Amino acid sequence: MLKIAAIIAIVTALAALGVAIWVRNISVPVARYHERFEVLQEDRLSQGGFVAVRPTDDEGFARLVEVIATSPRTTSLAGRVEEGHVSFVTRTRVMGFPDVTNVTRTERGLAIRGHLVVGKGDMGVNRRRIEGWLAEAGLS
Repeated sequence: MLKIAAIIAIVTALAALGVAIWVRNISVPVARYHERFEVLQEDRLSQGGFVAVRPTDDEGFARLVEVIATSPRTTSLAGRVEEGHVSFVTRTRVMGFPDVTNVTRTERGLAIRGHLVVGKGDMGVNRRRIEGWLAEAGLS
């Protein structure tokens, strides 16, 4: 009985290690995730993420992009401030799950959308992250 429990524990640990390695190495293709999205008039939850809309000028947009670009575990995916559309990948602290954030300049300000790449629910992670970035950029 003890031998079976040990085998189950080893198999479980190896499976968890395999998932961790897979998640940390998931690629995030630019063509699929550097995308403009439908901009509504208010903040809203989206499947696996969150969308926020803020009135601002070009300086506010650039400030938010800078805040995101200097965030821990965040790398640029594509785009530039001058283009009015920038995408980032932020990986979770423990497992390294990738979340994609698109920031788009709009006629009246900006829209920011963060969503997961793997799974169906992010447990509010993208909302908290986006609201934190907006607050840090003075756009909350």
